[in-house]
Amino acid sequence: MSLPPDVVAAVRSDARLRAMGRGADVSIGLVDDSGTQVVRIVGGEVHAGGTSDFSIRLADADWCRLLAAAPGPGDQHVLAMRRDGRAVVQGDELAFAQHLQLVRRLVEALRPEARVVAAGERRPLSMRGSYVRVDGPLGASDVYVERAGSGRQLLCLATAGSDSSQYHGLVTDTDLTDRFELIAVDLPWHGKSMPVRGVDPVEYRLDPAGYTALIVAIADALALERPILVGPSMAGAAVVRAIALHPDRFAGAVSCQAGPSVAGRSTPALRSALVNQAVHVPEWTYGLMSPASPIEHRDRVWWGYSSGGYGAYDADITGYQQWDLAEVEHLLLRSSPHVAVLSGAFDTSVPPAASRSLAARIPNSSFELMPELGHFPHAEDPARFARYLEPAIQRILAASAGPTPSTT
Repeated sequence: MSLPPDVVAAVRSDARLRAMGRGADVSIGLVDDSGTQVVRIVGGEVHAGGTSDFSIRLADADWCRLLAAAPGPGDQHVLAMRRDGRAVVQGDELAFAQHLQLVRRLVEALRPEARVVAAGERRPLSMRGSYVRVDGPLGASDVYVERAGSGRQLLCLATAGSDSSQYHGLVTDTDLTDRFELIAVDLPWHGKSMPVRGVDPVEYRLDPAGYTALIVAIADALALERPILVGPSMAGAAVVRAIALHPDRFAGAVSCQAGPSVAGRSTPALRSALVNQAVHVPEWTYGLMSPASPIEHRDRVWWGYSSGGYGAYDADITGYQQWDLAEVEHLLLRSSPHVAVLSGAFDTSVPPAASRSLAARIPNSSFELMPELGHFPHAEDPARFARYLEPAIQRILAASAGPTPSTT
């Protein structure tokens, strides 16, 4: 389907759109080959007509893809279609950034009702939380650590701007902790961890070298014995760098949603005083997930980003964009610990081709596509991700015990 003949009638009763629209006063134009329809949202009420503050234009064929009940990779969000040139935003760019959450919900409300995927049955809570003092590249900080399970240690790092809560679902929705100990940490300035003492909170910054030093410092402070590193996105690049520089400290790494380098993940709106960071940052990342992942877990990812400290995500992304595999590629040998590269098909920021390229340049590596998942596989659908994570861990363990598996 392209746009319905009466968009306002189609979305007026949508409870989520009305809730997101509380406090808003904006007119959004939706443009297809037939013309423009304007949706005005005022204080949670939805009206028709008026002059749009900004509009979103797509060809009918692209509206059909975007509004499908089960859109394919790259078709799930306006931002993804804007990145490849199919969606054009006209008018006030600031208003678009300020109301990205309403754009997203308008699209969801216009889609045919899809089967709601529920999260699985919850296991008993088993996380153990504590602080450890870590001397990192910017100074000492009290870092928050959550541990669950027993067995081979997995040191789990979160995506840019987020924290250990992303791993909650792997503990409560899977049996992974029956065989492994998950150790999830909040970097300084993130989650429950403290800023570095004596450093102004808004001066937080992180670069690839600093991140690697921080990973080693955390492992040392916790007295971990050659843990396996698990990291998505920014952390997915960091764990590769850690393996290259410290092959004797870590047993291997699972690198998710990372490529040889990264670009185009920043925008001035991420730190603008005119844009509500508690809304814009989670919306900037929300569309990178699969729309088929359980809504409960996608909402948790959104909430985690909405809870982040001001500027932390922007600082992380700034550091992440300095990542370049070429700086450490010569250190990655056949004898290096195995790096298992995983890639969610719905990730348009680091598409599978980029992750496949990363794996191809690491001699002791493997690659696996996750067709049902996106940029936050560990958090958006933990039960499904576990089906890829455990075999990846087994490839790492097998590589350390004998001949290395070939890259697929």
